[in-house]
Amino acid sequence: GSQEERMIRAGVASCLSFARATHQQGQTRRTVKQLFLNRSCKTTRANTWKTFASMGGNEEAAAKQAAAEGLVDNEGPTIFDKVISKEIPADVIYEDDKCLAFRDINPQAPVHFLVIPKARDGLTRLSKAHEGHKDILGHLLYTAQKVAKDEGLGEGFRVAINDGPGGCQSVYHLHLHVIGGRQLTWPPG
Repeated sequence: GSQEERMIRAGVASCLSFARATHQQGQTRRTVKQLFLNRSCKTTRANTWKTFASMGGNEEAAAKQAAAEGLVDNEGPTIFDKVISKEIPADVIYEDDKCLAFRDINPQAPVHFLVIPKARDGLTRLSKAHEGHKDILGHLLYTAQKVAKDEGLGEGFRVAINDGPGGCQSVYHLHLHVIGGRQLTWPPG
């Protein structure tokens, strides 16, 4: 498939899990459909819905599929680039010149948001970080705690970064998951 199709497939996995989590699959399908209807290629839309239907909401399967599709460390645009450029709507809760925070469409807790750098600069995943990324990595962590406090997570929260196929990463644009609003358990998974 094309780069656009691979990008869409990588983002579809989260939509599936959201449908499973909320038990509102019909509504979720309509919401996801609205996000992707602006695609000009009917084939891309058809492939998006085939992928949406076939993944069954399994995040591990989505990470493996992203790897099989050649998306691991791919420098091409991701679905998060479309969120940053406002081509795809998101529930943005914080934005500055370096990063963006928005609610996860597959929440694993009452509060679950992502913090992403606006400029990837090779940061497809944490294991690709180098000395020159120290400033943005620090800014992402600082932003995570700031937004967590703003979201009422003063009693505690978890920051998770999925790295690579073994770490269940399906979108290769570094992102921090900030999760809280309930008692979290250990080990995480």
